[in-house]
Amino acid sequence: MNGRNFLTRTFVTIALATLAACGGGGGDSASAPSGSAQPASVAPPQSPANPPSIPAADLSLAERIYKGDQRTPAGFEIEARPASVAGTLSTRHLRNSDMATGPQSAGPTYELCTDDLAQAIDWSERQASSGGQYSDLVSVNGDDQKFELVRVPRADVTAMVRHRVFKCSYLDRSGSDLRADAGSAGLMNQRPLTAAELESLAEYLWQFTLFNNSDYAVESSATSTNSDSLVQTIRMGKLVPGTGGCDTVQVIDWTHTMNASNGAIIRSLTPVRSFQVKSTPTGVASCPG
Repeated sequence: MNGRNFLTRTFVTIALATLAACGGGGGDSASAPSGSAQPASVAPPQSPANPPSIPAADLSLAERIYKGDQRTPAGFEIEARPASVAGTLSTRHLRNSDMATGPQSAGPTYELCTDDLAQAIDWSERQASSGGQYSDLVSVNGDDQKFELVRVPRADVTAMVRHRVFKCSYLDRSGSDLRADAGSAGLMNQRPLTAAELESLAEYLWQFTLFNNSDYAVESSATSTNSDSLVQTIRMGKLVPGTGGCDTVQVIDWTHTMNASNGAIIRSLTPVRSFQVKSTPTGVASCPG
């Protein structure tokens, strides 16, 4: 199938990942050894008289984070909200932790998969029955990648709950752990393995993480190759509120690397750089730093 059509269906984003939407600082900087002497003729470094020059692209990224109304760039495939839903819309992939109890619930957390529709319905029913407000199953949808069980809460018939379950013939995430920043991201079983499929998958998964939240914005989503691997890198900016009127934007790469032979996917989260900015009545401005 065409990977770029992976998200043309009406899907809505809910985060299912493990990173907090804010917090976390940059790496420590190296310092001179204790007691090292400075030549008497060398003056101590001075703070810059003017703020450092920040590339226009970084300022634009910071502005989008501050505004919060455009979290992804043009061409990034995201799901649109169905116009038919007047109330609250909740979309989530069912996880092993939704079905686990006791010590089992403390293990790795990942999205479930099955090729059996009856199993997917059973999981959805168990999830719908576990909360305080039951939601009736009103329709069952599916494609080559997943099942979707659509429910309407009895307490609010204007709302909609969508349970999704990956098909194992498409993606098996049982080797992954959503609480970790790095490591296995699962096994893609669909063939052929293409860069377009990996791009669609990575952008789809992004929508179910806390990256799809306030204080984050995507700068770019780029595909590359590395030896026998396909690589999809989503570069994001994360706003870390500061003191004194200046905030820090941390630029981070969220990367999925897929083995082009067996479909095994590894994910990583890598700091790229950071810069300081502030929001002013006339726009975003750089800060000394």
